[in-house]
Amino acid sequence: MAYSTQNDLLTMISQAELAALTAESGSEPDGLVVAEAIARADAEIDAACGMRYAVPFSPVPERVKSLSADLAVYHLYSRRGVAPEVRRQKYRDALAFLNQVAAGRATLAGSGGEPPAAARQSPDFVSAHRLFSRDTLGEW
Repeated sequence: MAYSTQNDLLTMISQAELAALTAESGSEPDGLVVAEAIARADAEIDAACGMRYAVPFSPVPERVKSLSADLAVYHLYSRRGVAPEVRRQKYRDALAFLNQVAAGRATLAGSGGEPPAAARQSPDFVSAHRLFSRDTLGEW
């Protein structure tokens, strides 16, 4: 399941703009191109969040939905050439936030996802008896 939809993208840009970014001709957006951009955005989100949360998210947190839409719109612009500065900045902001999530400095409120098992469990350390110390080193 995708984190955002074509309708989510239409809240950010007009249908005419979406059609211009996706369709070779006509006034209707190409759904396959939109789906590819969303899939690419979702893959970026999963790659960053996968160390801290179980992905794919279900249910999808609102922040993830918003990030997916921002990233997807940027990817649509980038396939046509240069993206407007506002779209580049939203893309950079989204990546910065995802990097913070990956580093554990930010969280996704209401994620509904559990951290992966490796992140939830603390490791147990077991070792053999210590052979050398400051006191016993000279005995050998």
